[in-house]
Amino acid sequence: MGKITSQKRQKENLKQYGYLNSLTAMIDHVGVQITGFIINPFIVHGLGSTFYGVWQMLTQMTGYANMADTRATQVLKWSVSKKRDIATDEELRSEVMTALVITAFIIPIVLIIGAVIVWYAPFLTNIDEQYYNIIRITCSLLILSLVVHKVFDLFESVLRGMNLGFKRMGFRAGIIAVGGGLKVLAITQGYGLIGLAIVQVLIALSLGFTFYYIVNKTVGWFGFGKTNKEKIKAYGKLSGWFMAFMVTKMMLMNSDKILLGYLIGPDYVTKYTLTLFTAFAIKKIIAAVTDGIIPGIGGKFGKGDYGTVKKARNILITLNWIMVTSFGVTILLLNESFISLWVGKEHYAGTFENLLIMIIAIQYIFFQMDSNIINVTLRLQIKVLLSFLASTATIIAAFLLVKHFEIFGLCISVILGRLILSIGYPLVLKKRLKDNSDAWKLSTWQPMLMTVILLVLATYGSQWMVITNWLNLLMIALVVFPLSGLLIWWVGINSPDRQAVVAVISEIKFFKSH
Repeated sequence: MGKITSQKRQKENLKQYGYLNSLTAMIDHVGVQITGFIINPFIVHGLGSTFYGVWQMLTQMTGYANMADTRATQVLKWSVSKKRDIATDEELRSEVMTALVITAFIIPIVLIIGAVIVWYAPFLTNIDEQYYNIIRITCSLLILSLVVHKVFDLFESVLRGMNLGFKRMGFRAGIIAVGGGLKVLAITQGYGLIGLAIVQVLIALSLGFTFYYIVNKTVGWFGFGKTNKEKIKAYGKLSGWFMAFMVTKMMLMNSDKILLGYLIGPDYVTKYTLTLFTAFAIKKIIAAVTDGIIPGIGGKFGKGDYGTVKKARNILITLNWIMVTSFGVTILLLNESFISLWVGKEHYAGTFENLLIMIIAIQYIFFQMDSNIINVTLRLQIKVLLSFLASTATIIAAFLLVKHFEIFGLCISVILGRLILSIGYPLVLKKRLKDNSDAWKLSTWQPMLMTVILLVLATYGSQWMVITNWLNLLMIALVVFPLSGLLIWWVGINSPDRQAVVAVISEIKFFKSH
């Protein structure tokens, strides 16, 4: 791997690197989903429906230790992204050192919050008292895994901030695949929840050392420079806003399984988790495209080139509508058959629940795209407020609806809460980019309306879609997916937007080496 030095930074090909970063993220997420597809049946049958639900609750619950996280690694990523073309090597190394100091300050607080979570975990999971020790040991190991990730995230943040995420292509997917094999071994050998948690720690360590090796070999300026109290204070202030956002984000994004399990039991968590597997998979794959491109946009934003940022965002929106329609229609038609063949029909949440879960995934794809672009501005106050309102609305609605309407009620709660972000983030970004264009023109709403129509038709048609073998399922998916994409391309996307997408794709040298 060739090192990227200050002399080479100006030679960056934004479109090419964006493509490579997106491809890397997609490989990682596809690898994770394939691994999950293979190992989840072993875990479901090895743990049983109740304890699989408990495992899902614990993995989400331990994430709440991140509430104390100042997100110094996120500040590092977006700072490097914004400054990489204008800062000296020593200034960039100073950014890394400052982020390390902030992280060192926050880890003891994370461990204290983690200890509280570990103690109360058995009560939140609604499990029998005889399993309390197992739950707490498992939870402790997951907290340890989280801390390991937190320390080593510094290295991946440098790579992504430099728009060089593609340098890690395939490594994460490979490590996750090996970890998946270890999880199957742990389950089949009877090590249960504790065995799964130990594997999570091993995966975290493997990823961390791998990313350190890659960034050390790839980024010529990488190292730990000098810092000072003023810089730490300034970084801490900005990190504080990231921490505030993390608190609200944890409440918003990492509370659905906990609320469901606490209010009506972990068995429902199992149904919900397995039904959303495919929707979650496509959500992460599509988000990977955005995540790969936005660090490159950061450099343009730092230079005040808002026109390029707006153009890139519009192209991303078009690509997202094409992908969510193609994947969404396919999943809504086939998910019940998929779940039945994969882990058993008894784990399918229901037809309308399936549609609502897909809507949740689509909501996430679009507001997360705008969220990441807002991060580049390093001005997060309004974003924190909107996230707090959305998470509060979601939790209140869940307590009112879940006990009566179960998974359906949870989905409605999530959709209503996140609607605040779906409306608020675009308005914030429109102001930051000084965009005075008409938000109500037909071309803006046309793909959304067409997607909604196709998703509703797919949900209706799914009631008669009964497939009893994997080959037929695959063949139908290979027909439905491209047809849905072509339909939204010609009917849902207007001609100028189609031409913009074609122009960008035609400029990418897919097999050019770096």
